[in-house]
Amino acid sequence: LTNPTVAALQERVATLEGGVGAVCCSSGHAAQIMALFPLMAPGRNVVASTRLYGGTVQQLSNTIRKFGWSAKFADTEDLAAVEAAIDADTRAIFCESVANPGGYVTDIPALAAIADRHGIPLIVDNTSATPYLCRPIEQGATLVVHSLTKYLTGNGTVTGGVVVDSGRFEWSNGKFPSLSDPE
Repeated sequence: LTNPTVAALQERVATLEGGVGAVCCSSGHAAQIMALFPLMAPGRNVVASTRLYGGTVQQLSNTIRKFGWSAKFADTEDLAAVEAAIDADTRAIFCESVANPGGYVTDIPALAAIADRHGIPLIVDNTSATPYLCRPIEQGATLVVHSLTKYLTGNGTVTGGVVVDSGRFEWSNGKFPSLSDPE
């Protein structure tokens, strides 16, 4: 469910990111789960950067196991390691545009090329960079997530998250029945 205020926020963030649409939720971590939920199933995995915010590492290391999912962590500066971590059960690559902490800048086009070769989406957390400094969709990202609590709102008094869809991914490639098949 939504309301006009949330709808306006969703439209504005999607426009800023260059996406076709967005969905807001209660927090950045909720946005990450919301992005993964339709992609995953028990036994499936996500390949995630080793350079992530601590709460995201916790979520990908422990929380997602409650759904029967797993994460394989790979150094995204080592593209061969990322490629080697992908298997038949991998459903996404996850990274941050600018890693928090550390400030490492991710080579989004290189990761997007790997994701494309394997028919999986690249999910980029753009919280630290914001669309003012970095537009991951223009660099090949499929989905972009944000914690709205940080730079987009400029304060820490409210929480929120958002998932932005690039509109460019072929979800009916056989790997994502929750998004392409009747339910």
